[in-house]
Amino acid sequence: MTAKGATARVATMQDPFGEQKAMALEPELSFVPESGPSSELPRSCCGVELPWFWSEDGHARSFCRTCGQKFVDLDHVHYRQKPWIGVDLDGTLASDLGTWRGGAIGSPIAPMLARVKRWVAEGITVKVFTARASAPDQVVAIKKWLRRHGLPELQVTNVKDRLMIELWDDRCVQVRHNSGRPVNGSAISDRRHQSIRETRSSSWMAPVRLLSRLKILIT
Repeated sequence: MTAKGATARVATMQDPFGEQKAMALEPELSFVPESGPSSELPRSCCGVELPWFWSEDGHARSFCRTCGQKFVDLDHVHYRQKPWIGVDLDGTLASDLGTWRGGAIGSPIAPMLARVKRWVAEGITVKVFTARASAPDQVVAIKKWLRRHGLPELQVTNVKDRLMIELWDDRCVQVRHNSGRPVNGSAISDRRHQSIRETRSSSWMAPVRLLSRLKILIT
């Protein structure tokens, strides 16, 4: 990772929450180095060996479980991903069948399929962004569906990172940056919320209606 003879610039930051906060960061550090970080980086802290990881921004990072101090190599990049576009599956790329049973996936939605194919041809990284990614059998079904409809084996994920530049999803409400305000007003969201309230009201009233019917039968 580091050129021979170079000195790595390492940033440290004291964590007032100690070990609890440091350990909370661990899942974010997802790329384990194959050969370890460069020899210029600190190997231990508080008498304990530091666990080094490659993070998604390409920098080697570590933290001390004892004091909570964090370390990052600011000068060298080992791994860097490309920006990517996330595309939802059910209701966006494929027709929503209302069920995942047996890995069932609806027919492709033609305009979205054509759009994704164009992006791939232009060299843009596209990932299928779906809740199905949490189930391995669903991922297998999605990859078969992609091949069947002329798409390459795109990555299937349900995890966002800082390199995701767009998300195409039938349930998203776009919000203006740093404002909390929806771009196109709140009409669509309000209609969805009303639907949720009506569904909840209906589910609560069902037992009441049943009891009323039983009362009538008894009397």
